[in-house]
Amino acid sequence: MPRRFAVLPNLRHLGPYLGRYRRDLTVGYLHLLAKTACELTIPWLLKRGIDQVAAGASAGTLVHTAGWILLASAGAGIFMYNMRWAIIGASRKIEYDLRNDFFGHLVGLSLPFFQRNRTGDLMARATNDLNAVRDVVGPGVMYALGTATSVIASVVLMARIDWLLTVAVLIPFPIMAFLVARFSQEVHRRSLVVQDEYGRLQNSAQENLAGIRVVQSNTQEEAELLHFEERSQAYVQANVALIRYRALFFATVAAVVGTGALVLLWVGGARTIGGQMTLGEIVAFMAYLSQLTWPFIATGWVASLVQRGEAAMQRMREIWEVRPEVPSGEIAPPRPIRGELRFEGVSFTYADGTEALRAIDLEVPAGSTVAVVGRTGSGKSSLVSLIPRLQDPSRGVVRLDGRDLRELDLRALRAAIGVVPQDGFLFSDTLANNIRFGNDQATDEEVERVVRMAGLEDEVRSFPRGLRTRVGERGITLSGGQRQRTALARALLKDPEVLILDDALAAVDKETEANLLETLRQIGRSRTLVIIAHRISTVRDADQIVVLDHGRILERGTHTDLLARRGTYAEMARQQELAEQLEATDVGG
Repeated sequence: MPRRFAVLPNLRHLGPYLGRYRRDLTVGYLHLLAKTACELTIPWLLKRGIDQVAAGASAGTLVHTAGWILLASAGAGIFMYNMRWAIIGASRKIEYDLRNDFFGHLVGLSLPFFQRNRTGDLMARATNDLNAVRDVVGPGVMYALGTATSVIASVVLMARIDWLLTVAVLIPFPIMAFLVARFSQEVHRRSLVVQDEYGRLQNSAQENLAGIRVVQSNTQEEAELLHFEERSQAYVQANVALIRYRALFFATVAAVVGTGALVLLWVGGARTIGGQMTLGEIVAFMAYLSQLTWPFIATGWVASLVQRGEAAMQRMREIWEVRPEVPSGEIAPPRPIRGELRFEGVSFTYADGTEALRAIDLEVPAGSTVAVVGRTGSGKSSLVSLIPRLQDPSRGVVRLDGRDLRELDLRALRAAIGVVPQDGFLFSDTLANNIRFGNDQATDEEVERVVRMAGLEDEVRSFPRGLRTRVGERGITLSGGQRQRTALARALLKDPEVLILDDALAAVDKETEANLLETLRQIGRSRTLVIIAHRISTVRDADQIVVLDHGRILERGTHTDLLARRGTYAEMARQQELAEQLEATDVGG
């Protein structure tokens, strides 16, 4: 048998999970033994009854034998029920543990991992691949144990009837063992192809459904349908290739089993005619051989199931073996956190070689407000992503209150930092639960307070169920400005020592922006604010404004100082002023 099938390098990692439920599996196997014993008793009772009939037994004797057969059949049914309840039930518990562990590992991975991998493929590994693994620890284990037990017991009983005939009918079966070994390699390879194609198909569906607004607004429904059909066709073709191979395998197994039946008819018939076997023995022998048919066919099915599960577990372990690129430190941030930030010679390069930041030296005093401006692609978001350690710098050090961020406990660090991203991602839940996402212990009064601070109070009153209104997937029922203010309320509810606004006011109107900036100025006296913005009106009151260009600090200073220098910042301010004047002229016209 090939080494890969014998060793199963991926499925062997299920050992701890199987050990966790060894009691359930043991109980299931005991019921399996009892079920097998009942099933194997029936042919022996048939042999006895037929031989009694041949010897002229009375009707009462036959009724007695029939009663035992009926009792054995009932017992087999009861034990089968208990067996499936125990083993399949254990497999569902193992599936539950596997799913939780896999998801827990996923959410603990760093941001760059999710930037490199497709969401649909990760979903396929967490669903379809996980189901394939569960099939191994459930039906796979059950049928493997049942097959082994039934084969051993049947062969022993057949040998007791006639050992010479047993040897004769089993001659073709080593051929089947060889075929199982050879077929399993190709089944494994084709199963991997099927799983990969399923991941691509799921990713295609996920992207189109998540971006349905873009698809429909650009009238690309037919184009995307054609693309989805191509992916679906590739998935079907991979499955057909696997099914064709498995069908050939099962047909070969059936032919081998049929050869055994032919040997029984030829040799067994001759021995019965010659008087070496009774009619009851040949009937019982045939019954035992027929009971071997399913186990040997199941051997092929289990082998296919195991190879599919091995391929699925291999894909899951590819994710499990990924280590977080931003590992947690061990030191808890000192309390209270003052919020002083320092960037010392910080550079950052993406995995594709794109240099986003170059030799950044920046000091943000505790309780101050620093604004970061610059043209698109200048490195603003990359800079602020280093503060909560969504990514780590390629060179240099970022410090909080004098301590290297890499030394600090990651959960404690992020608990002290509130981030309001530009996209304002919301979950398909109530508005209140979205706001509580960063602080699930907050009271209703605290939620209502941050709603007022974020300027959402009037909108909430107009919603059908107020804060209990469901906002739809990704907050699709809210406007862009409402999503951003909901994300701001969520960050404020955390009451963080450092608050980062990553262009978080871009979707609100100027009046709302002015009100929010006044609120931020008030709360900014007790915390450090880092603001990324494109509007000059958003940053003009900051204690320090940093102008980035191609990953370098080009200018820094207050709004007044930078205007006086007549550099890049002053040019940006002048362009925005002209744009506002033109907009006002168009409205007036």
